Amino acid sequence: MTASVQTSHSPARPIAALPPLRRWLTRLFRRRPQTYPPLAGVSALVNEQVLAVTEVNGAGMCVVGYRGLLNPQDRFSFVLTLGDFDIAGDAVVAWRRHGGLGVAFYDLSGVERERLGGWLVGRGD
Repeated sequence: MTASVQTSHSPARPIAALPPLRRWLTRLFRRRPQTYPPLAGVSALVNEQVLAVTEVNGAGMCVVGYRGLLNPQDRFSFVLTLGDFDIAGDAVVAWRRHGGLGVAFYDLSGVERERLGGWLVGRGD
């Protein structure tokens, strides 16, 4: 579905539709050619697999070592271990490549977001 815009100086032109979820998530977590070492004391439990986490921010995380059936745009539950406490919620796969997943947080409670924010502030992020 497209809409038209007309200005006083030009004829009508179509407005591009909103990008699909996959393109938006890919922009959010751009693939980086370099690899990052796993964060010490941080792991994620995804579909009964404990995975190393290479990046965490307020919007999502990147994990490595995943072997399973999740593909981009799939929604799943996770438990993220940040040192001495856990954060649980739902997420969406942004991208998948060579055993790595870029994950966008989809459903985190307010309490879980506060705990994550406190952990990120403590790290200086």
